[in-house]
Amino acid sequence: MGHPVEGEWYARLPFSRTFSGETFTLTLSRPDVMVKPKPPRGPFRNPLIFAQELQAEMLRHNLTRVQLGQRHGVTSDRITQWLCLLKLPEEKQCEIEPLGDHWDRRVVTERGLRRHQCLMLSGDENTN
Repeated sequence: MGHPVEGEWYARLPFSRTFSGETFTLTLSRPDVMVKPKPPRGPFRNPLIFAQELQAEMLRHNLTRVQLGQRHGVTSDRITQWLCLLKLPEEKQCEIEPLGDHWDRRVVTERGLRRHQCLMLSGDENTN
């Protein structure tokens, strides 16, 4: 197709397995409008190390989860989610800690760790 000429529109049919009706997408190109580049993301934190830092801060300053959340600008539920990562099995924590902190990309995600924790808990219930 090449680059669109000013004032020229191109339409393409989207791929869809569920919708069989006629539809199309218009992709507009405006040479007079500059697209802002996305700001770089990161550095990413190791969620386990961050949870350990939160717990240490909580104990050092004798804070509740609500107070700690207010300090960091998040809800107490979010603090609880981070602190619950510390309930992961010791072996799993020993695997994650050596990965370090302040990554340029996500190496371990908090969601992945919580999923692992849920699998471990459901596995414990099945063994009883």
